[in-house]
Formats: sequence, C-alpha cells, structure tokens
Amino acid sequence: MYFINIKILLVLISVSLLSACSGTKNTFDYDSSIDFSQIKTYQWNLKTSEAFSKANPLIDKRIISAIEDNLKRKGLKKSAAADIKVSYMIGFEKKLKSGGLSAGIGMSVGSSNRGHINLSSGNQVRQSIEGTLVIDMASSKNGELIWRSTTVKPVKDRDASPEDSKKRIGQLVYQMFENYPPKKSK
Repeated sequence: MYFINIKILLVLISVSLLSACSGTKNTFDYDSSIDFSQIKTYQWNLKTSEAFSKANPLIDKRIISAIEDNLKRKGLKKSAAADIKVSYMIGFEKKLKSGGLSAGIGMSVGSSNRGHINLSSGNQVRQSIEGTLVIDMASSKNGELIWRSTTVKPVKDRDASPEDSKKRIGQLVYQMFENYPPKKSK
C-alpha cells in the first residue's frame, strides 16, 4: 500500500514539474486572400508604439532594428511609397505563478511498533512579468491588417547588458518572422 502511494506522489511531482516549464509562445495569423509574393516594400506606422518609445527609447530602437533586419532578410525594402505599413505593440503583465507541489515525507516507528508515514505539501506562489510583442503588417492602400505575429514570453533578467538585450530581442523577432511569408495551403 505504501509503494502505491509513493508512486502516485512521484507521478504528481513529475506532472507539476513538467507543467511549470514554460517558454515562448509564438502565434501568427494572416489574410489568406493576399499574395505575399507581391509585397516588396514597407514603411513604418509607429503610432501604436509611441508611448512605449517615449518611455523606453533604447529598447524601442532595438525592436525596430530587429524588425527591419528581418524584413530585409525576407526581401522587403523600406520605401516612402510602400506596399505595407509595419507597426509593433508591446505590453507587460504581472502574473502569479504556482511553483508546483513541494512535498515532505517523514517516517517513524512508535512504541507500539507501528509505522507511520507523514506527508506534507505546500504550494509556492511567485510573481513574474510576462511580455507580449505584436508585429503587424497592414495594407498601405486600405489600412487593413494582412499579417500579425504575436509572441508571449516571461521577462527575465531585466538588468541585461545592452548587447544581451539586443541579442535576445533579435532572436525573438527572428522567431516571429519564421512564418513570413505564409506558406500557401494546397
């Protein structure tokens, strides 16, 4: 009987550890009626990120630089008379995360020669910050959204060096552009 309870406890601990592992979540969406092979030029629409830009000008420059690097990598050129307008939005949210199950096991034998197993468990709650970055492409002709990539990631090491910050932003934006241009469904 004790072996069955210990097996159940080990399974519960394993499941809680696996569910505690979380990373970057990337999603994208697009207008399937658009022929993305015809899109060659872009210009910026920075109205959506204006408040963030004023409060965080260095991070803003890194995000814009990373997006421009990826647009160039995908064959798009900056132009005053562009096919699309590119914008980004960024937001942060405080989250409470459960650290999962922590357990303690105690065994003793009393004076009556009976064994006892005591189990105790607790839950640790931590506060974290989750960042969301959204990159949009809209038609320059009618302003309609044609492509969007969204990433959600826990914010870690907010005191990173400028070089580390630039590298992390670059990697994140690179992943966001993995699905651009969208593949045609057959």
